[in-house]
Amino acid sequence: AEVKRGLQSRSGEEVADVDCPVFWIEAKRGRKPNVRAALKQAEASAPKGRIPVAVIRDDRAAAFVALSLEDFLELVREWWEPRTR
Repeated sequence: AEVKRGLQSRSGEEVADVDCPVFWIEAKRGRKPNVRAALKQAEASAPKGRIPVAVIRDDRAAAFVALSLEDFLELVREWWEPRTR
C-alpha cells in the first residue's frame, strides 16, 4: 500500500498526519502527549470508510496505537472470519 507523510502544518482536517489506505492516522509525540485528544482529533476528521487511529510516542519510549474498541473489534472480526471458514 502507498503510505506517505501528511501535511503536518495543517489542522488535520483535510489531511491526516500519515496518509494511507484504511486508516486516518494522527501522530503525536512529546513528553506526555494527550492520547484521548489525539484520538478525538482523528475521529472528528476521518472521512467515511477510514478508521481513526492515534499513534503516540512519549519521549524516549516505544510508540503505541490507540483506537476505539468498536473499531478494534471490527478489525479483529475481519481478520478472524477468514480463518474460521
